[in-house]
Amino acid sequence: MAAVQALQSGGVAVFPTDTVTGIGCRAGSARAVGRIFRLKGRERGKPLVLFVSSLAQAEKFTGPLPSRVRLLLRALWPGAFTAVLPLVKKFPPGVGRRGTVGVRIPGHPVPLSLLRALGGPLATTSANRAGHLPDPDAARAGAGLGGRMAVVAGRSGNVPSTVADLTTWPPVILRAGAVSARRLAKLASRGS
Repeated sequence: MAAVQALQSGGVAVFPTDTVTGIGCRAGSARAVGRIFRLKGRERGKPLVLFVSSLAQAEKFTGPLPSRVRLLLRALWPGAFTAVLPLVKKFPPGVGRRGTVGVRIPGHPVPLSLLRALGGPLATTSANRAGHLPDPDAARAGAGLGGRMAVVAGRSGNVPSTVADLTTWPPVILRAGAVSARRLAKLASRGS
């Protein structure tokens, strides 16, 4: 797959996800992370998140998580939920901030296959210019960003992931999305 080759060589790729079309790179590539910010015209204060393939992989970067957090994540992953968690591994500037990072296991076969092929996390965000809505068609989204990048054709959903801070309990929603506040509160109460 051309996208895997591009990512392995330090490039970026646009791909469909279960939420909105994504753009990503290998999380450890400072050059590729910087390129995503430039392509999007994204403010440096808005960090990229990590796509991971499993909870065990997430804990390589977050450290061991409390059992209540693990229970919540097992109920919501894979899927449209981005958890803000402690960050214990160093990544390039722009991935995470202030000792935390957003982490998600996507519920779409394309990013999951990319993650399996790479064997490590992707630094990701939505594939759109800052201030514009993402296009659900990955090919159009890639063309809208300009520049040369690998594109995996396909359609995405149109509802962003819910982002919640799990470094505090109960979780605090930072951005509304596909997982409702009611569902999150109900799942969190099971782990209390």
